[in-house]
Amino acid sequence: MNVCTFVGRLGRDAETKTVNETTVTSFSLASDTGYGNNKSTIWVDCSVWGVRGEKIAEYLKKGTSATVIGNLSQRSYTNKDGEDKTALDVRVQEIDFSNPRESEGGKSNGPIDDDIPF
Repeated sequence: MNVCTFVGRLGRDAETKTVNETTVTSFSLASDTGYGNNKSTIWVDCSVWGVRGEKIAEYLKKGTSATVIGNLSQRSYTNKDGEDKTALDVRVQEIDFSNPRESEGGKSNGPIDDDIPF
C-alpha cells in the first residue's frame, strides 16, 4: 500500500485546469525535515482531481499550512538548463488546513467548510 503524509506550507497558489474532461487542482507543498543546521526542505507537487479540487482551490493560497495524505509517486525530468531532476508527486486523498501549533491557541490557519467533501 502506498500512502504518505506531508505537513508544510503551500509554495504558490493552487491552479485548476482541465485534463481529458476532468479538472485537476495542483499546488506545491514545502515540507521541512531535520532541525537546526541539518534542516532541509522537500518540495512535493500535489494534485486533487475532480470536483473536490475545484471546491478547495479557493483555500489553497501561498503560505497556507496544510497536511496532505495521498499516494506518492516519483518522476524524472530535465530542467531548462539540461539537468536531470527528480520530483515527488502526491495524488491527494485527504487534506487538512489546521495548523497544530496555532489550533492550541484556538486559531485555525484556513477556513473549514462543511461543503468541502473531505
